[in-house]
Parts: sequence; structure tokens; C-alpha cells
Amino acid sequence: MQELLRDIPIQPVTGRTRVVGLFGHPVSHTLSPQMQNRAFAAMKLPYIYVPWHVLPERLGAAVEAVRALNLAGVNITLPHKNAVIQYLDEITPEARLFGAVNTIQVVGERLIGHNTDGPGFLLSLKEQAGFDPAGKRFLLLGAGGSTRPIATQLMLSGAAAVYIANRTYDKAAALCQTLNSVNWTNIFRSLPLDSAAAEFRCALQEVDAVVNTSSAGMYPHHREPSLIPSDLFSPHLLVCDIVYTPRRTALLAAAEQRGCATLAGYHMLVYQGALAIKIWTGLEAPVGLMTATVEQELIRAENEWAKD
Repeated sequence: MQELLRDIPIQPVTGRTRVVGLFGHPVSHTLSPQMQNRAFAAMKLPYIYVPWHVLPERLGAAVEAVRALNLAGVNITLPHKNAVIQYLDEITPEARLFGAVNTIQVVGERLIGHNTDGPGFLLSLKEQAGFDPAGKRFLLLGAGGSTRPIATQLMLSGAAAVYIANRTYDKAAALCQTLNSVNWTNIFRSLPLDSAAAEFRCALQEVDAVVNTSSAGMYPHHREPSLIPSDLFSPHLLVCDIVYTPRRTALLAAAEQRGCATLAGYHMLVYQGALAIKIWTGLEAPVGLMTATVEQELIRAENEWAKD
């Protein structure tokens, strides 16, 4: 990792520097500036990535400022991924299916919304876990904003079945109804997220992979128990978590105890960021360097938490 991170001079900011960044509320936790700025430096591109704390009531003004300030593009994070759509000139068919936008591309005066979350998860699944979702069955934990893009991407990639389990069952049921109707399919099925429920345990035995799409296990709640007890995992499962603070969540640790393959959440962060760079610049981003950067930042953060 240290070899990758050495000797990469940061590009100077000049009158020709193109500005991209992140709109969110909050943004103090984000690792994207460190990751993206190091990527731009390695690519020797005159770009700088800046996080902006945008309150929900100021989102429209912030999006209009993309044009006014001649920004090259922005990423969109919580809680703006749905609300931002109304302010854009166009969104891609994939973003419409996902029901959310996380990247804005500027083309002339037009603002085009993309979503790299689903494709970013797919790339992490294939490149880091060597796992092809075609014909596979998945159990997704949670029914929040990250669930729909991942569930839809799995459907587009040929998944045989996607179970969505949530503690508030009605939310999972509503999401599955929407996904089945929008996608003209019947592969989505809702479940209660209850490890004691026979229906949940049965689904866990049927699937090939489990994906936590909720915030459960995220710092500062990283010491809470796994959503699924270790003894319920079968060794054949791939267990993924989109949470990346910490890198090894309680869910992943529980799965590893049973011999399961696991996929950490920061890989999705890296790939969705690399795809955003390609949208803005047309160039392939240095995924290895971006991964090393994120790992370095997470190790630093975890060392700080250990002092608590």
C-alpha cells in the first residue's frame, strides 16, 4: 500500500483548475476528497474535489450554482439523492430505474444525473469477490436509500431472486412492490428482518449471497451485535456489507467465523468514485491507488476509535 501512496505530488490550483465535489448533509465524515484528489493527482489532471455542506432547503440553489460557478460536476450523497432529480435537465435510464442520482455531469448548460452506486457495487462484487450475480439468489438487509440501486443492479445483472428484509416489514414490502412493478419482474420478495423468524432463516439457507444495505454496524455503533448471528451463516455464502466504517463490521466478522467469503463496503465506495471520474473526464481512474488511499484513511480512523 505504501508503494502506491508514495511520490504523488498534488496538482497546484490555478486559473485552469476544474472544480468537482460533493453535495451532502453532513459531509464531515466523507473520504471522497482524499480518494478523488489523490486519483486526480496520479492522473495529472487539473481537477480538485471539494465537499460542500448543503442543507436540504438550499439544494436547489446549490444545483443552480453548478452552472453559475462553471463546475465540472458533483457527487450527491445523503439526504439529496432523490430530491436532486427535480433540479436536473436529464437523468440516465439507469438512474431513473434506481430512483436516485449520485453524480451530476455537466454537458454545456445541461445537468445530467447518473447513478454509479449500483454499477459500483457490481464492479466490487465481480472484481474483488470474483462473484457473478447472474443466476444467483440474494438476501438484502435493509430497505433504505441504498437498497433500491443495489437491488435493481442485481436484477439487471441477471439475479434469479432478490429477497429484501427489513425490521419495518411494511417498508420492505412497499419497496418490493415498486421494484416488481417498475421492472416488470417478480424476482423481488419482502421478508421481516428477524433472525428468529422461520421465513428469514429459510431464505438465508436458499441464497448465495447476503448484502447489508443498511447503516447497521456503522461507527459509532460498530460494537453492536451482527444483524445475523454467526451460527446462522452457511460457509457457502458470500457476505457483503456496504458499511465501511469500520472495514470489518460485526456482520463480516460473524460471517468469517463460519468460513464465509466476505466483501468489505469500501470497495463499493472506490468503484462508484472511479465511475464518477470517468463520467467527468472520460478517463479510467486508478482504482488500486484509490483503494490504498481509502484503506489508509480507515486505518487512521480506526486507530482513533480504539482510544475511545
